[in-house]
Amino acid sequence: MASENPFRPSFGSSPPVLAGRGAVLDALAEALDDGPSHPDFTSLLVGTRGTGKTSTLNAIQQQADERGWPVIAENAHGDLCDRLTEATLSAIRAEQSASTRPRISGFGALGISVQLGHERGEAESHGKPRWRKVVTELASHLKAHGRGVLVTLDELQGGHLAELREMASTLQHVTRREELPVALVAAGLPSVDDVVLQDLAITFLQRCSRHEISELPAAAAATALSQPIRARGGRIAEEALHSAVAHSGGYPFMLQLIGYHAWRAASTNPVRVTVADMEYGIAQAQRRLPQLVLEPLWRALSDVDRQFALAMTLDHAESSVADLATRLGRSTSYLSTYRTRLIRAGFIQPAGRGRVRFTHPSTRDWLNSLDGPD
Repeated sequence: MASENPFRPSFGSSPPVLAGRGAVLDALAEALDDGPSHPDFTSLLVGTRGTGKTSTLNAIQQQADERGWPVIAENAHGDLCDRLTEATLSAIRAEQSASTRPRISGFGALGISVQLGHERGEAESHGKPRWRKVVTELASHLKAHGRGVLVTLDELQGGHLAELREMASTLQHVTRREELPVALVAAGLPSVDDVVLQDLAITFLQRCSRHEISELPAAAAATALSQPIRARGGRIAEEALHSAVAHSGGYPFMLQLIGYHAWRAASTNPVRVTVADMEYGIAQAQRRLPQLVLEPLWRALSDVDRQFALAMTLDHAESSVADLATRLGRSTSYLSTYRTRLIRAGFIQPAGRGRVRFTHPSTRDWLNSLDGPD
């Protein structure tokens, strides 16, 4: 029986090898070391679903933890500022518990006083604190000890604008003006440009450094597949590896799906992934990808968005927007709106001037298998 499968084809799970993200992680780690003056100290990670944004967040959280920085990890949905406040208070309490001194003077946040030391173990709450006050208290304490706090936000495009405005205003004051060490790394889909960053009251987020998290180059994709197999004492045939990389299109989630099913197909122990095993893995991944990725995207598209995408299926690889306009009987200027919408939804991506292609592997085959637009 083969050993435990190293691949993790589920959203939000970190892959066994985070290949191809070294440059981004190096920049973010350097920012933690340099502090608020570094341009990447507040950053946005933008990419389609399944490209590894959450995994990259997990990796920078680990880097902050290794530096002794508290990490506040939230998603942007719902009552964000209340959750940030509670998480910050928890970080304050953790600082209190970790202190080896008999007593350190307390943090006071509006009606809340948290004494750092052995004499007081819990916060006394006399009212609802605001995040700006408690994060200022925490960051001031950490700065005095050569550290900072990292805030990570996932699913930025799903945040409520009022909550994001308050968060951004707080960081504008605390990180930018007071230069306290409160770092931010937020991740979102390309639609964040439409639903969040166009809001004129959130200019702080517009000025954050932007890192595009996209498909992996072939060498990184090969590393993401082969290294986990070899780390478990297995081997993979070169032809099988080349085939997997080609069929994945460099899409990280597809790589995990392919690897997972190819590993399951291997019958030897230690695992030897053959060409036949990989063919099975590719077929299974192509079957599962639409259910996991494409169907949710498709349901959110308008009728004209869908017509645009279906017209692309007549091309072998890339599509010319001019050709699509002819097929649909529309002008290129009319279609430009829908081209932009599909790109921001993560369904297609630019492929050079006036050209587009599907973002995810198997999209064309899946669309051709549909009985109708619904």
